[in-house]
Amino acid sequence: MYKELLDMRVRSIFILILVLVLFFIVAPFQNLAVSMLKSMQGDEMLARFGLNSVFIEKLKEWEFFITTQWYGKNFGQVIPIIAIVIAFPLFARERENQTMEFLLTRSSRLKVFYNKCFTGFLVLMFILITAGFLPLIYSIFADKHIDVSLVLKFTFHALVGGAFWYSLTLMFSVISSDHVRPLLTSLGMLALTTVLGQLKPLKFINTFRYILGYSIFESGTIDTVYSLGLISLAALLCFASCRIFIKTDI
Repeated sequence: MYKELLDMRVRSIFILILVLVLFFIVAPFQNLAVSMLKSMQGDEMLARFGLNSVFIEKLKEWEFFITTQWYGKNFGQVIPIIAIVIAFPLFARERENQTMEFLLTRSSRLKVFYNKCFTGFLVLMFILITAGFLPLIYSIFADKHIDVSLVLKFTFHALVGGAFWYSLTLMFSVISSDHVRPLLTSLGMLALTTVLGQLKPLKFINTFRYILGYSIFESGTIDTVYSLGLISLAALLCFASCRIFIKTDI
């Protein structure tokens, strides 16, 4: 596990810094964002995105501002990409650099798989939990109010959505012999499911609706059915990846 942590330290630290920078570009500038939007009221482009006067007025409320602009926009939109970037080189890069044979002479295939899979998963969870709790930590220091249960619900959606894209990319990494292919394939799948998910009959394949917390905004509750579906798929993908890795010749 120590080797895996060393291998992913650069991109993990880079992602964490990027998330922190993104948050501090959004959170401290609530008043500026609201005043800019108010000055643009009546603009046709804003109306197309649903930014009407009622919405802009509600942005003055801290809880509404931070949930819509952080969980429902900036952080939410990068969750699948964070998961993909963490997972894509885990196995493929070892094959490309021809170091997988060396690893397998020192440990069993099962142990190599678990070390890589769980280390990447723990790093991903750490980043997503940190980003998910940033609004709560900031609210305490800035003397603002945010409902803790809302933070927990949005963070739960982030963790489940991130786990799904991590497990999907992990499988592409297991079956690939170069590290570019799982990255491009995963990004392609993300784009494809997002575009096709705009069609009403296929909207269930658009994971962004879940990750951005549509059900939390609409009903205040976690989407239990979709959560269980993504968790089941993630577990299935990890199990399939493990079996493929154990059975495939290196």
